[in-house]
Amino acid sequence: MVKLTKINILISILFIGLLIGCEKELDYQLTNQIPQVVMYAFPMPDSTLKLHAGYTTNILSTNHFDKIFGLRHTVNINGEEKATGLYTAGKTWLSITNVIGESNDVYSVSYELKDGTIISGSTYIPEPIKIIGIDTISIPYTNTEGKEEQMLRCSIELRDPTGIKNYYQIRVDYEETSLTDPQSNYTETITFIKEDKVFLIRDDESVLLTDLDFQGTFTDHLFNGKSYKVKLLVPEKQTNKILPDVKVKLNIHLYTLTPEYYKFLRSTIEEEAFRDYPIFEPVNLFTNINNGIGVVAGLSVDTLSISLN
Repeated sequence: MVKLTKINILISILFIGLLIGCEKELDYQLTNQIPQVVMYAFPMPDSTLKLHAGYTTNILSTNHFDKIFGLRHTVNINGEEKATGLYTAGKTWLSITNVIGESNDVYSVSYELKDGTIISGSTYIPEPIKIIGIDTISIPYTNTEGKEEQMLRCSIELRDPTGIKNYYQIRVDYEETSLTDPQSNYTETITFIKEDKVFLIRDDESVLLTDLDFQGTFTDHLFNGKSYKVKLLVPEKQTNKILPDVKVKLNIHLYTLTPEYYKFLRSTIEEEAFRDYPIFEPVNLFTNINNGIGVVAGLSVDTLSISLN
């Protein structure tokens, strides 16, 4: 069974200043089990590919792992070998500097152990879905403590492609840019209120029975092939820090996810929430790795900014 603390897979590693939210650490029960190879890779357009490899310890994460000596990595894009070499034992992330992704590229990543065992995973980079526009309005909102506070309602319009099931994630960043001292620039990811029903409805149209925070992920189940405005609320107390000589804005990020990324992220959140409740069936963490665990999953992003001054 695998457990998670706060996933930041992409904020610090792949989103380059972002990600998104997202890397999580997973407690892994290793009693009487042989350590398994963990593989992580998250290809994005115009980004250097980063790989993680290690043996599981009592925690499945990129910060706690045992070294693998003599592991060889290979990266294929669209069926053509693009990179191969020895993975530096103990290195948290290995940058494949000569591999820059593009939308619609199909990635296959494989590791070969000294005994010949092959660990592999594959994915693709989705086309980024563009944000058509963002409408904002200030409204009063009664919070969970019964107190009224001002919120900035953002309606984020996107046009969902037809003929394909799409998976999304929204992240909101508050950014300050100093007009006199560029070194003092500041960015903070904001926890927003997921007002829209797309955050609450499963694909079978049942309503989520918990208040789990799925980190702004949703599908196009309610608007497949149509234009749609996703509504969310940003507390104005988090956006009214305006100072002289500082440019302030909100950066709205719309991520287009592969099914692998979407399923991995949501299954880890569900597993953590239900782990201590015996009345629920155990949640199986999603993995698409052959002969190992982890995930190889692609994503892309479109960003639109709102000036606050």
